[in-house]
Amino acid sequence: PVTTDVGPGLTGVVALETRVMWLDPSSGQLAYRGVPIEALASHMDFEGVAFLLISGRQPKEAPADFEVFRTRLRQSRAMPPDAVELIRSLDPRTHPMRLLRAGLSAVGCHELNVEDDLSGQRHWQELRVVGQVAALVAEICRHRAGLPAQPAREGCSLAEGVVAALTGREPAPDEVRALDLLWVLYAAHGLDAPTFTSMIVASCLADPYYNFVAGLSALRGPKTGGAAETVLEQLLPHRDAVTAEAWARRTIENGGIIAGFGHRAYHMPDPRVVMLRKEVAAMARDRDRSGLFDIARAVEMTATAALAARGIHINVNFYGALLFHLLGADPQLVPCLMAVGRMAGTTALVREALSTIRLYRPLSRYVGAPERLITGGPAR
Repeated sequence: PVTTDVGPGLTGVVALETRVMWLDPSSGQLAYRGVPIEALASHMDFEGVAFLLISGRQPKEAPADFEVFRTRLRQSRAMPPDAVELIRSLDPRTHPMRLLRAGLSAVGCHELNVEDDLSGQRHWQELRVVGQVAALVAEICRHRAGLPAQPAREGCSLAEGVVAALTGREPAPDEVRALDLLWVLYAAHGLDAPTFTSMIVASCLADPYYNFVAGLSALRGPKTGGAAETVLEQLLPHRDAVTAEAWARRTIENGGIIAGFGHRAYHMPDPRVVMLRKEVAAMARDRDRSGLFDIARAVEMTATAALAARGIHINVNFYGALLFHLLGADPQLVPCLMAVGRMAGTTALVREALSTIRLYRPLSRYVGAPERLITGGPAR
């Protein structure tokens, strides 16, 4: 057994071995199944990356199997009417992550009928959850926009279906490419809090719907996916780069936090930022919103100059949140959209671990008062 000194938040603890993904905090290298993230972002869409993560093979290495995978992934978006009705029965102003958790729980009830035993484990093999979450997110987007329920167009990709729901129209190719890029970059990133939450539930041998609802709950937190909401809440109110720069400088001087900076894993800028910055710049320019990119750059440069010496660097949420916004997402929708990408990596990690996983049961170190006697009052 591995023994380790206790670090805050399990810092430095190795909880499992995996072939699914690798990141090096010192060099900033990130790879899925050995393929560098830069190559994946340039040459593969999300469905291809999901196949790679889950099967360990690239689409061109197994084209027939990939076609079967992609067809099943898209077909799994057919939602049980009860799940759609549940989302529609709730106030559209409800936070999207609450709607997603409720909807996914309802889908789980439908998939497993009245059974609630280890037979639910077979759903890790059927790969339905990834597509189901994409369908639920699309439905939530339509519900918040006041649009009627509508299934995804047959044969369209997961990204095409969600962009159509976000915009209320046929998606443009650059919008689909941008959402695919976001999901690829968010798909897997080691044992961050939402993924580790899912692994803990998996170690209990609970079915995927319990697992993903738990992971989604962790993703909502303001220290994880919820931080992307704060990025937009901080950046969108500024009218220009000058006021944004002044705000960033003042915030740092007063001990405040710039959302989208700081990372538990990296000791350098997040390697995914370069790709996202480039995509945000291009999309902002094409949509006559270059001012928003200028605001972001001013905040980034000011924060980097002030915080880099303290080991606090930009992370994926800074430009990731902006790209989701340029696709039509309001701040609250960002973690919900982010969740679709996370499904692929979590599914891959859990499927890999199921045959050998042990129930997670770390120990705690007691640091309270020494043994004491009961004082006062009569004995019973």
